[in-house]
Amino acid sequence: MAKIRLNSGVMDNADSQIEPTTPETREARHRVSWRASAFALFLPGLVVAAGYAALWFVLYFYGRGEGALARICLMVLVIIVPLLFAYAGLRLSTTRLTLRGAHLEVHPGFPARDPVIVTYPSVTGLSLRRGLSGWITGAGSLVVERNNGAPVIVSGLSCPDAALADLSAHRDALLKPEMTG
Repeated sequence: MAKIRLNSGVMDNADSQIEPTTPETREARHRVSWRASAFALFLPGLVVAAGYAALWFVLYFYGRGEGALARICLMVLVIIVPLLFAYAGLRLSTTRLTLRGAHLEVHPGFPARDPVIVTYPSVTGLSLRRGLSGWITGAGSLVVERNNGAPVIVSGLSCPDAALADLSAHRDALLKPEMTG
């Protein structure tokens, strides 16, 4: 049995399918890619589960655990809450914002199938929105306005302020040579 070394002199990092995991590459990767906040995406499902479970316990405690309202509470807990968690898990695994060299790659998350590619010169405005869940969890929605289409919204980003600052700085750095020339 022969072992194949991936870090041999013949194969360089461009040929390897596995990215090196040094602290510098992890920090650089963190600076150019943002993911969704798990707490922000799962919070609505947790609130619904807690509310219906509390209502069912109150009904059960007062001897009405066999009634129609108690059955509805149990149906929500058994059917709706797992669906909310599955939806949140799909959004968590697909939502991302990535800065590339010449463009911005935005995947708004499930149910969108493909990412949206936005070139930096077509970005006309950037803004940040936070709802009640965003204020509680620290997450937010980044709105990328563009001149050739509808705005692209990335909901539930875990570090929206850092994403907005890095995106603005990266866009300004790329557009500055065009403005001077």
